Amino acid sequence: MGATPKDWDITTDASPEEVIALFPKTIPTGLQHGTVTVVMGLGIENHFEVTTFRIEGAYTDGRRPEEVFFVLHVDQDLARRDLTINAIAYDPISGRIVDPYNGQQDLYEGVIRAVGSPGARFREDGLRIMRVARFAARFGYDVQGETFNGMKENIETLKKVSKERIQDELCKTLMSENASFGFQLLQQSGALQVACPLLFNHENDMNELTLLDRCSGDLETRLAFLYSHCPFGLVEQELFSLKFSNREIKRVSFLLQLLERYRDFVSKDTDLAYKSFMAVIKNHSPDPWTHTLEQFIHLTEALGYLSREQFEKYESVVVLTRREMVVNGDDLLTIGIRPGPQIKSILDACYLEVLRNPENNTKSFLLNFAAGC
Repeated sequence: MGATPKDWDITTDASPEEVIALFPKTIPTGLQHGTVTVVMGLGIENHFEVTTFRIEGAYTDGRRPEEVFFVLHVDQDLARRDLTINAIAYDPISGRIVDPYNGQQDLYEGVIRAVGSPGARFREDGLRIMRVARFAARFGYDVQGETFNGMKENIETLKKVSKERIQDELCKTLMSENASFGFQLLQQSGALQVACPLLFNHENDMNELTLLDRCSGDLETRLAFLYSHCPFGLVEQELFSLKFSNREIKRVSFLLQLLERYRDFVSKDTDLAYKSFMAVIKNHSPDPWTHTLEQFIHLTEALGYLSREQFEKYESVVVLTRREMVVNGDDLLTIGIRPGPQIKSILDACYLEVLRNPENNTKSFLLNFAAGC
């Protein structure tokens, strides 16, 4: 394909014990699966995983084989691969390419095709259904009809796959150049109902999938776009179920809550509405507020709003943060206000005053203002 590989998958007829004997420094990464890491220098970039040619036993749980058997020929090893484009081997010494399933031809023609019987491949590991969508999204390739039918007919196997593995494939698909194509394949095959039931249950909004490529930005921004028509409380539950981190969930939820506030700001289109909106970003953003604002613009532009122009219209409006307010709780104590819940409520009132009137952010004014609260 003319691309520079990020890593290499190395396979050999040497047994794991022979690989360990051949090199001065190795790590027994997964001997039961025939994998040894060969260390050729400092840094992870000089660690190379070497796996013995193998075939696999029965997949009783739809996720992993019960056992593996080492073999002597690379063709046997390639027979256990999922897709033809992933079942090509290259011998760097002889320059020979081993391609028993015509994977090169499928690369040239832009086709995703299962190795051998599609049904058998997807029954072995349900995650392969997600991988097909991911590779199709990554390269913009079509999925061969028989392979797609195999996906649909074996969707039950996907239910046996861990949420962590499903989430990983979802993220890779979402960050692909043709993410909308990948998610449409997931929807049409039935995989989306298993992976993201909340999205599937909001199928009236599934036309958003065709617009997914319009949304650039971080992973959380694209997730927010994907779930933009769903109640954010339910979105949090689904992302938690998919094993996203608390920080990722917080970012998505914050963007979705901002979306509601933004619609209110747009409908009013006043200085005060802008200040109220920006105060939320500046005071409560889970990341530096400038980054969050940029991600929010990516989200809203993908949804069809002219948000960048909207914000530029108000760029001369001063919006102070709570940290910029010149009085604090200790200052209130010095003027005789007793400790307790009233301290917070008075500070809230002071902040609202300087938010509306930044010129009043002076200690003398605010202390007089606080005394009258």
